Amino acid sequence: MRIRQHVNPLKANFFQIAVEPPDLPAGVPLEVELGSAEAHFLMARAAEDPARFYVGVEIRRDLVALANATCERQGLKQVRSVFANISVDLPRLFPAGRVSRFFLNFPDPWWKTRQHKRRVMSPELVVELSGLLAEGGEIYLATDVFDIALDSMAVLEYDSSRRFANRREPWTFLPESPFAARSRRERQCEVADVRIWRLGYRRI
Repeated sequence: MRIRQHVNPLKANFFQIAVEPPDLPAGVPLEVELGSAEAHFLMARAAEDPARFYVGVEIRRDLVALANATCERQGLKQVRSVFANISVDLPRLFPAGRVSRFFLNFPDPWWKTRQHKRRVMSPELVVELSGLLAEGGEIYLATDVFDIALDSMAVLEYDSSRRFANRREPWTFLPESPFAARSRRERQCEVADVRIWRLGYRRI
């Protein structure tokens, strides 16, 4: 099965997705990965901390089906992937204040200037994530592209309402991941000794 590596989230047909919100267990901390692909990271998080519930949001339907089939086969009932568009569907997936952590692992770089509007981290997304996060909730981003890391940091640091605080100091990257879980791309970078830029922010 051939699965597209990159999908334009601004195409009209991706604004008309019939979203099915995941069935979230009450009283269980929720972690969400935006752009979860095969959900390798969330499966690893579930092994690391099985007392939480994990949801991956992915715009490629085939990968959602693949991830859910893998989780079912492995008995990972606390991991679920959903087919949705991050640009418009997050409020339909999660109640306000319900999420404890958001992860953005190696978002698409969209190198060309005219494609920059497709990049996932934006002031609008920051506002949306703030409303979905519980007080003290966290955002973590990892990328091997310095421009993406710096642009994402600028969006979070320049947020006029000061919704988030850097987990270390302003304009400072995390020296390492606070989690044992690794995405597929993250493992590839570590094997190839490629620098990974990591951001961590807490909702104020």
